[in-house]
Amino acid sequence: MENYQNLSWDDVRAMSAETSKIVHEFVQQSKETDKQLKQEIKKLEKLVGGMGHSNGEMAEEYFYNTFQSDKSFANEKFYRVRRNQIYRKEEIKAEFDIVLLNGKSVALIEVKYNAKPENVSVEKIISKIKYFKILYPECKEHNVYLGVAAMSFKEGLEEELHQAGIATIRPVGKKVVKFDKDVRVF
Repeated sequence: MENYQNLSWDDVRAMSAETSKIVHEFVQQSKETDKQLKQEIKKLEKLVGGMGHSNGEMAEEYFYNTFQSDKSFANEKFYRVRRNQIYRKEEIKAEFDIVLLNGKSVALIEVKYNAKPENVSVEKIISKIKYFKILYPECKEHNVYLGVAAMSFKEGLEEELHQAGIATIRPVGKKVVKFDKDVRVF
């Protein structure tokens, strides 16, 4: 161990300058590491977001094809099935994943890959009716049915939707099961 009692002021200044240089280099390296880490996090977020988007598109395609082949829902037959309908009228913008139509009824189906309380809200789903009727005044008197189609549901969410009169649609084995016997006309 060095004896610091015999140091001159020049020695102390030189040690201080060296310490400052080391601290400065450390701070610069830390900034560079932080910058690289942020770039990697952005890449990872983009990748994960892309996978989520792809899963959502896959789920929409799956359920759209299902409704195309069997146009029944809520004990009614529908003749038209539309997908990814984005509507704009003045300040109103609404998106409907799947829309089923016949001459007297409409079914609005929200599609999720994994339905959970964070991305499915009974209130939000019901609120889509108002926007649909504004955007489609010719359907103002139609019966409206609501449904949520998902590859999986978080435990308890299906029960909550059923209690609100909203149907659920999910794959079970090699077929799609529509839990729509208690669906309500809105």
